[in-house]
Amino acid sequence: MNLFGLEFKANFGKMIAWAIVLAILIGLLLAFYPLMLEENTKSIFDSFSNGLSPSAKAAFGLEEEVDYTNMPQYIAFIYQYLFVLIMMFAMQLGASSLSKEQQTGNIEYIYSNPITRSEIINEKLFANILVYLIFLVILAGVTFGISIVFQPVDIRKQEILIALGKIFLGLLCSGLVFLAIGYFFSAMMKSSSGADGLSVLFVFLLVVLVIVAKVTGYGMIAGYTVFEAFKPIHMLKGNLNFIGMGISLGIFILGLLLCYVIYGSKELKY
Repeated sequence: MNLFGLEFKANFGKMIAWAIVLAILIGLLLAFYPLMLEENTKSIFDSFSNGLSPSAKAAFGLEEEVDYTNMPQYIAFIYQYLFVLIMMFAMQLGASSLSKEQQTGNIEYIYSNPITRSEIINEKLFANILVYLIFLVILAGVTFGISIVFQPVDIRKQEILIALGKIFLGLLCSGLVFLAIGYFFSAMMKSSSGADGLSVLFVFLLVVLVIVAKVTGYGMIAGYTVFEAFKPIHMLKGNLNFIGMGISLGIFILGLLLCYVIYGSKELKY
């Protein structure tokens, strides 16, 4: 049974839809870049940013010093907001993976084949990782293509490629963490109804908690979260939080281990 292929096909269309939406957002945000090169626009934005209190800057994600006229830094800046949407997609891939078969009735067909529960998880996991990788490649390609259109004469294509490599490495690592969390939830759920909504709500609540931690003076704790550990501007500048990355790795491993344990002992009704 080619469960890998079935899972890949099931999520490929969803991935394309997400990629189209994000590609449009990327295009709109990058189209604003030439305005940042104008002194008037930049001064207005700088005045707005400098007029905010430290707490307000933290809430808007403006606490990091960014040169908006530098294209790689501008790309990293816009991706810190797209980051949240990308993590929602990654978690959705995992959250609906294992539970949807019971809802659709396909679990009976799956178990009519010689396959173990660990093999089910493995094939679905590898299929969804491939889907997520293709998703990131599409976004990187779109970003690079549009960036070339607005590329300043003093920036080489190689610089943009290197910047994208650093940014998307962080998106890959953080996405795998949320994919593992999604698999953990999927192993516990009896059906995939509401899995997408749960993923959006979970990521949104984490973002709110990070903002609250920053605003209330617990920014150091917030810095250990996956959002801050793999923040695009941090990845670009090399300001790496290895403790935060280690915690994220631990969450990834724990999420998958719990998934195998829970799903392996779960009573499947079909």
